[in-house]
Amino acid sequence: MEIATEKHKKNQLEDASLIYHEVLKNDPQNAIALQLYGVLASQVKQYQLSVALLSQAISIDPNYIEALNNRGVVFKELRRFDEALVDFDKAISLDSSYADALNNRGITYRELGRFDESIKDLDKAISLKPDFKEAFNSRGNTQRDLQHFDLAMEDYNHAIQLDPEYVDAYWNKALCMLHLGDFGSGWPLYEWRWKRDKSISGEPIITSKPMWSGESDKTIFLWSEQGIGDEIMFASLLPELQQTSTHVILNCDKRLIPLFKRSFMGNISFCDDRDTVDENSYDFHIPIGSLPLILRPTLSSFKEGSKAYLKCQQSKADELKLALLEKQKEILVGISWLSKSKIPGAIQRNVELAEIAQHLNKPNIKLVNLQYGDVSGEIKNLKDNQNIDVIQIEEIDNKNDIDGLAALIMACDHIVTIDNATAHLASALGAKTKLLLPINHDWRWGQEKTTSYWYDSLQLYRQRQLNDWETNLLKISSEIQSKHN
Repeated sequence: MEIATEKHKKNQLEDASLIYHEVLKNDPQNAIALQLYGVLASQVKQYQLSVALLSQAISIDPNYIEALNNRGVVFKELRRFDEALVDFDKAISLDSSYADALNNRGITYRELGRFDESIKDLDKAISLKPDFKEAFNSRGNTQRDLQHFDLAMEDYNHAIQLDPEYVDAYWNKALCMLHLGDFGSGWPLYEWRWKRDKSISGEPIITSKPMWSGESDKTIFLWSEQGIGDEIMFASLLPELQQTSTHVILNCDKRLIPLFKRSFMGNISFCDDRDTVDENSYDFHIPIGSLPLILRPTLSSFKEGSKAYLKCQQSKADELKLALLEKQKEILVGISWLSKSKIPGAIQRNVELAEIAQHLNKPNIKLVNLQYGDVSGEIKNLKDNQNIDVIQIEEIDNKNDIDGLAALIMACDHIVTIDNATAHLASALGAKTKLLLPINHDWRWGQEKTTSYWYDSLQLYRQRQLNDWETNLLKISSEIQSKHN
């Protein structure tokens, strides 16, 4: 066991796994080996195996607080938050000074929007363990969600003081600064994303060519990162990169290529982000999320790219509009209500379809489904239970046919959406988009304003009370009605 734990500490996970397996083969009731093997399984994202191993350890020793805490962490990763809380509660009831479990319960409360309880747990964890950098970082995140930016910055700075190489604290400090509009300080810190866990930030490309830092008259390889919504948002900087470059090679999600080819003309070529690009074909490279470091140093610099920059297939949009309209005075309202983002707290973005549909369902409004993924069951339940129709265009796969979705968006008179890829696509197309934001909204939407510096056509509707979507949905419904009267 000592050899296994030593290899585990040195991150030699494959070797440690083999030894744990051998130990358990000879001693299946070894709770310590089960617990450690369960932690290792979670580290390599084998969450179901991890739960099984940790559960077995707990069945052998029901008061094994480390196993309870670690199983709670895995449940949290699986978004089984209620089960996570049960485990953390039991671990803390067995040892009220167990700072790790308090920190993890505080993180889980944050995910659920239970911010006061989160702060209470994290305060206690820090009081028990004053050098607990992870708890300072966690508390900073909850304070940021509550828009307590000064307190958040204090916590991030304290975590960095405890560990000057603490990657997550630098990353979260970057998000806090960007939220505040301090782009000069925020964008350089945003580069810390590449030092984070690769399963979160993705793998940077490997090339011997230098990073682009503003050189003109060169061929630039611009490579994608993060999600499709981020790719669309950062693509607003493409025309400026084209202006200063001889040629741009854009590597992006293949679903975006037809739309991007129509929208960005001239000295640019496109390739699937799964393809390898010969480094002899370019002079410099840069990840798309690093473009703002050079091109967006101030708030005023965003004006350059905030107008509509994507172009749908207009004939397709016209055809869809004609097919959707049954009466001349009908208003087509496209809706999207769900995000599957695994960013902490992202579940707070989601609105129930029934809630959004109830408030927008008016005699002269026809609701159109823009939500990606299979939501036919939700739409059927809405019809069966509340007799509200949401029109689905079967020929368009809203997840994989982004060009078709773009045309469908532009066939609508208004878009009402939560913070997901649909919001970015609609806004980049110049559609009249109304974005519902939770209290703990993302950094890119700034503070207080009802307008966005990223997109001119976007209106922001900020939640003032947790879980209160009704106030803004009533407002949106009234605005749409009055606009067409």
